[in-house]
Amino acid sequence: MGANLKVVHLVCACLFIGNVIVSGIWALLAERTRNHAIIQFSNRMVLITDVLFTLLGSIGVVWTGHGMAENFGGAAGHPWIQWSYLLLSFSGLIWLFVLVPIQLKQRALLRNTDTVCAEYWRLSRIWQIAGALATLLPLPIVYFMVTKTL
Repeated sequence: MGANLKVVHLVCACLFIGNVIVSGIWALLAERTRNHAIIQFSNRMVLITDVLFTLLGSIGVVWTGHGMAENFGGAAGHPWIQWSYLLLSFSGLIWLFVLVPIQLKQRALLRNTDTVCAEYWRLSRIWQIAGALATLLPLPIVYFMVTKTL
């Protein structure tokens, strides 16, 4: 297994997990101000950084992880590999089908008015809960990668 592949995997994992955690914090802190302009800016930045870091980081993690899994018997080679695929998949599905659509709806709501409406706050609660779940799901993968047994 090449050291370069491990390094790329680690960098991608840091970008992915770091952005997932920071996005939630950014949104929370912006929303605490209840200031439309700050919330709108935060929403736009979270969408941009989701593409740059969450999406690209996750693609890199999957690509490099799959390449390294081949050295351990492939995806079915060890339970920790299977759990990693499963947890990352669930997190990705939440991001793709819940979080991003909510962010886009919130963006539209923020563009159409200069106040933060009740619908925005309702969506925000759903985003916070789903986002917390999507953030927690990949964290055990870090543990698996560090403590894996062969």
